Order: sequence, then C-alpha cells, then structure tokens
Amino acid sequence: MFKRILLLAVMVSLTLAASSQAHCRDGSEPTVPTESPSVPSRADATRAAEDLLDEIVTWLASNFDLPAITERPAIEFASKVKLATMRFGDGALSESFTENDAFDELAQRQVVALYNNRSKAILLPDDWTGTSPADQSILVHEMVHHLQNLAKLTFECPRAREKLAYLAQDKWLGRFGMSLEREFDVDMFTVLISSACMF
Repeated sequence: MFKRILLLAVMVSLTLAASSQAHCRDGSEPTVPTESPSVPSRADATRAAEDLLDEIVTWLASNFDLPAITERPAIEFASKVKLATMRFGDGALSESFTENDAFDELAQRQVVALYNNRSKAILLPDDWTGTSPADQSILVHEMVHHLQNLAKLTFECPRAREKLAYLAQDKWLGRFGMSLEREFDVDMFTVLISSACMF
C-alpha cells in the first residue's frame, strides 16, 4: 500500500513539474506538436517499407525457392492490440490471415505483423520504422507470405507456410550479425516443430 501511495505521489509531482514547464515565458500556451520528432510519420514508414520491397523480393528469390513476383502488397499499419484482435478475433476475420493457428506454440507469442491473403496487404505495427534490421526482417517474413500467396503455393497445412518465413527472417537478420532467437525470442527448433503438420 505504501509503495502505491509513494508511486502516486511521484507521478503527481512529475505531472505538475511538466505542466509548469509547459508554459512559455510570455505567458502564452506552447504549441504541442502532433507527432514526436523522433517517431517517423506513417507516410515515412510506408515509404521505408515500399523502398525495401524490391530489394527483399530479389533477395528472397535468390536465396529461397520463391518467385520474383513484382506485384507489391499494400502496406498498412495497426496497433498491436488490433493486430492481435485480427489474428485471434472472430473466425471470419482471422481466416484471411496467415499465421492463424491458435494451437501453434508460435501463435501464443505476441503478434508482430500480419499478412492478409485476401486483400494482399501487409499489416505492420504502428511503431514499425524500417530503420533497423529487426524491423526489416518483419517485412521479409510477411513478404514470404505475399509471394507464397501470389504464387498460389500449396501446403500440407496452414502452419507449414511459416517455416520458410521464419527461415528467411532469420537469414536476413544473420546478414547483420543478429538472429531470430536474440531479436524475437523465437528459436529454430520451435519453428520446425510448430510448422510441422501433425494434426
């Protein structure tokens, strides 16, 4: 109880300090920027994604058995809560997304991004910037699903398509001395077991 009161007191004092500094010296109210300068706008993030698409398709086609299809996916953004709702929400909505097997161990992890087979759209989280290899690897993973969809590749079960997407994501990260396990806490053994069609 004491810790809660202390925490509340600290939060109130910080709020009061911030609001007292928010007034300009001439007494006028400061203008509040609509976006933080350190967070890129959606337009910038969309442009970053679109700028990477051709490079990713070329890289995927030369490193994996995927066609170099030039039809681009739509790029959309959503909150992480909305992504999780879309993936695990009502059956009608979640059926159009890849990676939607709720029994899969990987499906129990936080939803990072989605690919919509019907609308051919990649849904990225709102905080995606494309500036880090980890962010780029998310786009690589979803582009695998886009190419699988456009090429009309068939799989023994829906979760089997995940194996290649995770392998490609890990190989992309490896180019930068990173790994899927270190960046996303996804080990390859779990990927192999989770993508097996045992049911």
